[in-house]
Amino acid sequence: MFKSIVFQTPTIYFGIDTIKAIGQEAKKLGAGRVFLITGPQVKKAGVLEKALSYLQAESIEVEVNIQERDTPEPATDRVEEAAAIAKKGNFDVIIGLGGGSILDVAKMVSALMTNPGKTEDYFGREKVPRRGKPTIIVPTTSGTGAEVTKHAVFLDRTNNVKKVVASGSLLPNVAIVDPMMTLTCPPPVTASAGIDAYIHAAEAFLSKNANAITDTLALESISIITRWLGPAFADGQDMEARYQMSLGSLMAGIVLNNSGTSLVHAMAYPVGGEYHTPHGVTLSALLVACFDYIAVVKAEKMALLAQAMGEPIDSLASREIVDRLLNAIRHMIKSVDLPASLNDLGIKRETTNVHQWAVEAHKEQRLLSRSPRILSVEDIEKIYEKAFV
Repeated sequence: MFKSIVFQTPTIYFGIDTIKAIGQEAKKLGAGRVFLITGPQVKKAGVLEKALSYLQAESIEVEVNIQERDTPEPATDRVEEAAAIAKKGNFDVIIGLGGGSILDVAKMVSALMTNPGKTEDYFGREKVPRRGKPTIIVPTTSGTGAEVTKHAVFLDRTNNVKKVVASGSLLPNVAIVDPMMTLTCPPPVTASAGIDAYIHAAEAFLSKNANAITDTLALESISIITRWLGPAFADGQDMEARYQMSLGSLMAGIVLNNSGTSLVHAMAYPVGGEYHTPHGVTLSALLVACFDYIAVVKAEKMALLAQAMGEPIDSLASREIVDRLLNAIRHMIKSVDLPASLNDLGIKRETTNVHQWAVEAHKEQRLLSRSPRILSVEDIEKIYEKAFV
């Protein structure tokens, strides 16, 4: 079968000290004035100062916006606040420097500078009509892939759920992935972001939209993350581990952008919206139960996942291979102090409206349309129940 493939990425700089390119790239994009969005921890760690030095070396005027927030995902009202400042300042280029949430804010602020309305007007697929101001996105964690994706995740305070803007208009112009920027990332964030990257690669590998290019990148990303997440978590100054995790995360982000995630992410949104748990942590708690449920239609690909994780599977039956994979995933999750179930996450079954979660998750057809198994509300409810075990 001959399959047509559309493959999208920004211009990508990857490697040690690639942050040095930020000033030159901003100039190429027409920057006289830059609006740089970041977080307090990035400033505290000294990473902001380094980026500013290369922008100032190009005589670029920079206004820094420090994003304070009270939830793991940025709330839409914080995006509107930043966008109002950006519009008033009439900036030429928007730069996001930080973890995934900061980067999502930067992408959405850019879009709101050239499109009317508010963030909530663009929830869903391809609803942003025009590209925003040019963007340069610089991650300080290895996991979200936001630097190479068209997605941005926000908390809708009105309904207390997480919502996604998914539009090609949000794809950054330039991604700068410098492992040096991740050296100060604390262990819990390293773990949460790292498992997020693993799921981007693994879930998109099982997606209906997977193709030969994304499959190749996904398997290599999974191999890298399986090998290096533990070392990066255990010693944040391990440069080899940071380099490899940055590379694995970048690959996973490209896979995510071109094949897309499905079930795990759809089911994570109601949980994260209600309990305000970090994105990667929520995904971690649901991953094993979700993969177990779709194994019936993806046994062959799950065997490839197991091999990419270094698991010996020769002479094993299909169900044994799936069990081997799920055990390997469970071990990786627990080795970096992440939850492998909703119980591990501290959520009690007796105080949870699982049916309502299932109803909300089932609405995420943007994601579930890629699931290899067609899922009803009742199916999703069963998976939530299994995720408590």
